[in-house]
Amino acid sequence: MQPPSEVNDRFWMKRAAVAGATLFLVMALAYHFGWVQGIDRAISELVKQFHQPFVNRVVTLLTHLNSPPALLLISLLVASILLIKRAWRQALLFLGGLWGTALATSLIKALVERPRPMERLVEIHSPSFPSWHASTSMALGILLFWLLYPRWGTHAIWVLAWPLLIGLSRIWLNAHWCSDVLAGWGLGAFVAAGTIYLFGTDSRAGSVK
Repeated sequence: MQPPSEVNDRFWMKRAAVAGATLFLVMALAYHFGWVQGIDRAISELVKQFHQPFVNRVVTLLTHLNSPPALLLISLLVASILLIKRAWRQALLFLGGLWGTALATSLIKALVERPRPMERLVEIHSPSFPSWHASTSMALGILLFWLLYPRWGTHAIWVLAWPLLIGLSRIWLNAHWCSDVLAGWGLGAFVAAGTIYLFGTDSRAGSVK
């Protein structure tokens, strides 16, 4: 399969950014007006009924793979590969999209200050909305998909399983409410896809191969 044209890149990234922004705004409004709190609590109580020590340990290990130190290591590795291939623009877009998402999420957390669920399986004290793990994993998935598609074709879609797993791990560990994760996914898609849409012109040169 031939890689998509730059026009198709922008076509799909624009739609991904719009979809992400819509999801984030819907979740933000739903939280603000108190429409999701009951559903969030019900999902949290339901998930806790299935907790098992071994599964909890596996999910904890999984979620740590998208922690800030792990994400820093991943981003440095990918950026280094791109720089070795002289794909300067792609490296900047990748780092900007990923860490722009991280920064935006942290700022919104500080503004909203939503309390996290009680009885968490991981110790964390920062505000809950939106999920930092969910937003950055979605940004990472979209950015990697964009970089890998020229070589992998439609098989690159599998990298988007990463944000799904990370987001679900946050709900399983009771580290976040479900709406936090959905909002995080939306924010990550908006920032990452929006970055590619706005600044990705001619950035296919030197793509990961």
